[in-house]
Amino acid sequence: MARTVANDPLQKMQYRVSIPGLPEGIGFTKVSGLKREVGSVEYKECGYKAIHKLPGNEKVDDVTLERGMYASPELEEAYKKCLNNPDFRTTITISLYNKQNEVQRTWRLAEAWFKSWEGSDLDSMSEDVAIEKLVITFEHFID
Repeated sequence: MARTVANDPLQKMQYRVSIPGLPEGIGFTKVSGLKREVGSVEYKECGYKAIHKLPGNEKVDDVTLERGMYASPELEEAYKKCLNNPDFRTTITISLYNKQNEVQRTWRLAEAWFKSWEGSDLDSMSEDVAIEKLVITFEHFID
């Protein structure tokens, strides 16, 4: 029996990031840090040698977006909005597509804000593209 494309694993190269307030077509070369983890609550009970471990609340990691640095300072300006407005929160959507350009997986980051912006290192001996990074922190995934 032949394998179909529907049974192939998704490739990590075709995705989109949607951030309210930034242009819809803004692209990123890399997204990292999509992680969910159940916290662990430990307690010691008298009479037992072992420490009890119970499931706690879900924890999420910060997500880092990377892209080539353009003349327009859109990412740095987005970070500054958070710096100047402590109430700034938004929902960010990351979608992974298949080869037919159909959404296959979606992650929605709730209560998200921009934790840090990082500019590229500069090197007069290099021909590499300048890369900037935006780190997003958020409270939970919307399922």
